Amino acid sequence: MEDYFKRMNEEYIKKNYPERSVFKAYKKSMGSRGRTGCIIMGLFMAGGLAGLIWSVRKTLEFMQSGDEDTMKVGIVIGIFFLIVTLLFGGILFLVTKDMRRSMEEWISRIAAAGGCSEGEMREFDNQAVEPDSLIVNLLGKIKAVTAGQKSGILTRDYIALYNSGSLGVLKVSRITGAYLTDNVYNVKVGNSIKQAHYLTINLITADKKNIWAETSKEAGRALQAILMERCPEIDTAGGAVLPESEIAMMKR
Repeated sequence: MEDYFKRMNEEYIKKNYPERSVFKAYKKSMGSRGRTGCIIMGLFMAGGLAGLIWSVRKTLEFMQSGDEDTMKVGIVIGIFFLIVTLLFGGILFLVTKDMRRSMEEWISRIAAAGGCSEGEMREFDNQAVEPDSLIVNLLGKIKAVTAGQKSGILTRDYIALYNSGSLGVLKVSRITGAYLTDNVYNVKVGNSIKQAHYLTINLITADKKNIWAETSKEAGRALQAILMERCPEIDTAGGAVLPESEIAMMKR
């Protein structure tokens, strides 16, 4: 258990939550990610726009020369660059929108996603930095860094998990299921497509609210055990690893 759960301490708080607030730290991290995203999306958008301008100019030249076949190719290329520009422009808009969100807006969004009130989220934020809270490390330090997954927090009444940098919070007393899940994705290897797997733990409430995080099998089962100590009625499917299709059905 000690490998996966450690007591909240001042050193960890100072490093990860210097303002003693999970949501303030989360807002800052989203802003930092947003700036990086803006640069990347901006470059792609600029490339698409440059390509669009070039293709329009070329198409007009082909029209003037009466070369209809080449003109059609120019139109197709122009449409492609227009789609690229609009796609990355839309992504850029969404990224900047997240950057502009206030801490109160993030609290409201995360509360709604977890079926909690904003008052409960503030209660979680206060509990998170108290010494009886647990730091939840589901992957180990090296794998967590490569996966970009921050450690979760288990407080007296709430659990917070991160996946792909996104934060989710549930009230423990509302959790009805905690399931290890086998997730499958395709990877191109040479000229063939092969399946790869990664394991997550999905926490689900009676009203279908869900948070999840990548985990090792041992850490996932340890989290199931500690949650069942608090709420024995939580279903874990006996610790079995379920296919993601079955979890998707539970969340409907």
